[in-house]
Amino acid sequence: MATVFRGYDLTLGREVAIKILDRELADDNSFRTRFRLEAQAASRMSHPAIVRVYDAGEDTERNPDGSTRAVPFIVMELVKGHLLKDVIAEGPVPVDDAVRYVDGILEALEYSHRAGVVHRDIKPGNVMITEAGQVKVMDFGIARAVSDSSSTVAETTQILGTAA
Repeated sequence: MATVFRGYDLTLGREVAIKILDRELADDNSFRTRFRLEAQAASRMSHPAIVRVYDAGEDTERNPDGSTRAVPFIVMELVKGHLLKDVIAEGPVPVDDAVRYVDGILEALEYSHRAGVVHRDIKPGNVMITEAGQVKVMDFGIARAVSDSSSTVAETTQILGTAA
């Protein structure tokens, strides 16, 4: 859905991650809306176990024919570490580590629920473990604010998450 680049915030002097919506999807209004909702949902949350969003918006890109197109982006905390799915793939996870990971994920989800955001796609591929062993839940791409009054019964019965 998107490509993430390492960047540097010149104003605040820190490394950041810059998530840019894939070109094909950027042309689709529903995907751009979903991408914007990710930024809005995540930006409302400030918790040590949730990847911070610093900025979001849309830039423009000029096509070869001279027309322009939207390039949506999110600037967020750069997390140095490993995906939980890669940690699990390496072999059995020590019990103490597994408990710490689950506890961190549950803390992040409890916090996001209190903020009115349901992740809807929690999986090892959306959880980073920092070099210090800290859990960081990321990718609120299909999260929807619980308080969003535009939800309909049809929307709430859709299957959401990663297809696989």
